[in-house]
Amino acid sequence: MTFTTPSVTAAGLKAAGSITAALIGRYRPTGIPRLGSKEDRALAYRRLLDASTRSFNYAYQFSRLQREAGRAAHKLLLGQLPQAWEVAGELIGALHGVRLCGTVPVIAAAEDLVATASDLDLNEKNGARFQRLTEAFVAAQGVFLDACREDLAYSARRWQLIRRYREHRFLHARP
Repeated sequence: MTFTTPSVTAAGLKAAGSITAALIGRYRPTGIPRLGSKEDRALAYRRLLDASTRSFNYAYQFSRLQREAGRAAHKLLLGQLPQAWEVAGELIGALHGVRLCGTVPVIAAAEDLVATASDLDLNEKNGARFQRLTEAFVAAQGVFLDACREDLAYSARRWQLIRRYREHRFLHARP
């Protein structure tokens, strides 16, 4: 019969505990994003892109209907105002999600995107001015998307020569 001293027992428990803690610490459930993780940031960025696209589509349809139908559509458009508030709220909520887990360049691009989306005037009568506003929105959305791609390392890095070469070849081979 073997007897162990309390110090040997304590050392054994400590070793077993540290191995168990290491295994538990490495456990990362698949599909569950952690705050600030790449998956979490990608979800927040995608949510803002979806919300901004929805906001843009709503503003574009609203403004176009108002310009083309005029007073005949006025009653119909007044009924759509609660939906406009919902779309704006969704856009602001998505911006807060990006602010929570995004990086500084992405947050700056997201704030510019939301500011540009809020510049879209639903009551704009001048079609050319509204077209300039929509082009500014599309450009801001492109800047945001590029910042997201850079943050999530979807873009080729300077040292990734083969990847950069293939990307360059692909972009210049298109008609």
